[in-house]
Amino acid sequence: MYSFGDCLLDVAGRELWRGGRVVHLEPQAFDLLVCLVERRHEVLAKADLLDGVWGHRFLSDANLTTRIKEIRRAVGDDGTAQHTVRNVRGRGYRFVAELLDAPPRGRSAVDGVRSPTLVGREGAVPALSSLLDEHPLVTLVGPGGVGKSTLARAVVASERHRFAEGAHFVELAGLTGADDVVAAVARDLDIVNEAGRPGAALARLAALDALVVVDNCEHLADRVAGLVAAVDGVPERRVRMLATSRVRIGLPAERVVMVEPLDLAAAVELFGRRADLVGRSWRDGADTDQIARLVEALDRLPLMIEMAAARLGSMSFAELAAVVAEGGPLVHVTHRTPAVRHRSLESLVAWSASLLDPADVEAFRSFSVFAGAVTAADAAAVLWPGDRATTLVSLARLADHSLVAAEPGAAGTAYRMLATVRAVAARWLAATDAVHETRRRHAGHALAAALAIDDGHRREGEAVARARLDGLVGDLRVAHRWATDHEPRLASDISGALHLPAYSALWSEPAGWSRALLSAAPADARPLYGAHLLVAAEAANRGALDLAQREATLASASPDVRTGAAAIEVLADVAMYAGDLDGVLRLCDELKTRGRQAEDVHMRSFAATSSACAHAYAGRPDEALACLRPLDSVRMSPSDRAWLTYAEGEAVAALGGTGAAHHYLRAIDLAAPVGNRFVISVATLSLATEHARLGQTDAALAVYGSCLQGFERHGNLVHAVTTLRNLAVLFAGLGEEHMAAVLAGATSIAGLRPSYGVEAERLPDALDTVRRRVGQERFDAGIAEGAALGLDAAVRLARQWLTHQHR
Repeated sequence: MYSFGDCLLDVAGRELWRGGRVVHLEPQAFDLLVCLVERRHEVLAKADLLDGVWGHRFLSDANLTTRIKEIRRAVGDDGTAQHTVRNVRGRGYRFVAELLDAPPRGRSAVDGVRSPTLVGREGAVPALSSLLDEHPLVTLVGPGGVGKSTLARAVVASERHRFAEGAHFVELAGLTGADDVVAAVARDLDIVNEAGRPGAALARLAALDALVVVDNCEHLADRVAGLVAAVDGVPERRVRMLATSRVRIGLPAERVVMVEPLDLAAAVELFGRRADLVGRSWRDGADTDQIARLVEALDRLPLMIEMAAARLGSMSFAELAAVVAEGGPLVHVTHRTPAVRHRSLESLVAWSASLLDPADVEAFRSFSVFAGAVTAADAAAVLWPGDRATTLVSLARLADHSLVAAEPGAAGTAYRMLATVRAVAARWLAATDAVHETRRRHAGHALAAALAIDDGHRREGEAVARARLDGLVGDLRVAHRWATDHEPRLASDISGALHLPAYSALWSEPAGWSRALLSAAPADARPLYGAHLLVAAEAANRGALDLAQREATLASASPDVRTGAAAIEVLADVAMYAGDLDGVLRLCDELKTRGRQAEDVHMRSFAATSSACAHAYAGRPDEALACLRPLDSVRMSPSDRAWLTYAEGEAVAALGGTGAAHHYLRAIDLAAPVGNRFVISVATLSLATEHARLGQTDAALAVYGSCLQGFERHGNLVHAVTTLRNLAVLFAGLGEEHMAAVLAGATSIAGLRPSYGVEAERLPDALDTVRRRVGQERFDAGIAEGAALGLDAAVRLARQWLTHQHR
């Protein structure tokens, strides 16, 4: 996510926003803008753009100029001012606008997956690209260490510009049969996975023009098969899927590609490259034939070759060759099967680890608890608490032996263990008395990280906290699962710490963890306050207000200040959704008191926002504005400032003036760089409603269409219901009586959030008008049609109508 001028470039969502509105860009122009922004410190010649955007395809100078002009038009630039894209005469183009916010870490291929260096498999990427066009699922199958994941990452890096919504790499190695695969995939693709509606998330996944790689699927083959089959059954499916696994997934539509060991020449080249990195002379006495015999003995498996070459740091080539030739730790069987090759690889991993110093062996075992790439500070908290220097030395030695991968980046070096290596390390750890304490340290560190992330979401450093969360999702998932089984109260505390980040991003997965935790707890157990809080918040957002009330009331008794206050926030939301505006004000008074006592800016800003909205909805706009005046926003998070700005817009709208739209647009601008989809969703909806109130029908329909587009991608049941109800009112006024009745029927299904506030006043009047115009029989038929459609189909129907009207 990049912000410059009045523009916001959402790389993962493939959207350019200007002045709070989505600006259309053709796919090539969008990719060109991303390339210019990401390489903003360079002047990019035509050859650079060919390589970075169009993959060396022919591009005329006129075509490039046209795309530059399109970008300038979209961002409000021109060939004279050149305040965003500058033409450096005779050299190329450069992005020169000042970025206003550092981009949060993304999960798409553009930000998260670098193109790996392939040896001997360069032609496989275009071949796989062609297969992805023909098959709903392509599975790379082969033994551990053969390079399936490396090849898949190369495909992601190569294909990311082919798909309007990018290419995404989802690692499944850290998941178990107890985890929700759909929820994990949805999270990485920024799709809301609503409780009780997994089909909705799958439909959104199917509709994406995207490539999704699911890596290391063998232990979840049945679950992945179910996901792919469900996605493939969606009529409008556009998504393409690539899997890596030691076994085929088992679907009739699956195209299996066997990833074979490297050919001999490539294996020799890879060995030489990796051995040269060791930094000592090893080639004396190592001719090509000797290297060839060595790599043949290593089955020409890339990971085995790299690990063996790493041993040249402590032995000569002749010594290494002798160990391999004599059997050493390796399993030597003629005509090996993939299973035997895998045992050979694990044997080599074990050999490399066994040659470490005892302290490094301990670090090797302990590192297996991490699910993804982590910083040295993360590793130190588990490996050697309080001793970062020792941790760095151990990590360096593990990297030298290819037992961890060190990945330098702008934020520092990240350390990651390959799945095959982790499996060996985890077995070694499980065989020791230290396993429980190590996993407990990992879970405790996950809690500390979650608390720090929560703290960041309450302050001006929210974007950094959001990026930190993105990098730790896998470890939070693993830690919560372990704590659920062994220390439920620790799991509950992790849940509570994740409330605010999950709430603002519409991330429902932690609520699922919390439901599982509560269902496993004994009936007479003390309340698990954090888990009750997350279940309450998720229930409120989907309109299950009775459940939300019960769970939040339990959580409000928490001795933890933030958990108890967050429960009050949920109770205030429940009261707002139920139309109990006086109840909202009472709860906010309590929250203000807690916020002053805790010196918590977020609590006070939430109380002010909700109080202002309650006054505005009750027809007291002056009192609403008075709620907002005493607050100092200097130390507030962007999200809290966005909520206050939104509430001011609601007060201005209640006054009947014309300035509310400005506040809604400003709220969107504040929320977008930190990924607060809740604020964006609410403010965009209010913007559409404001246009409708002012009689700006075309503008209202356009923004409602943007709302529906967001719901189709990201979900959010509560706001989808509100949007359709508002559209029903608008359609009634436009003489589209049938559509009005259908949308009203779709939003009258039992269990949906009740209507409240201005919506509750206008909707019945609009439907009465429709009933009088068309008669009771036709009106009832439209209501029944909408109820039968259901919410998701109604969203698609309304969006199709809006799209057709604006052609």
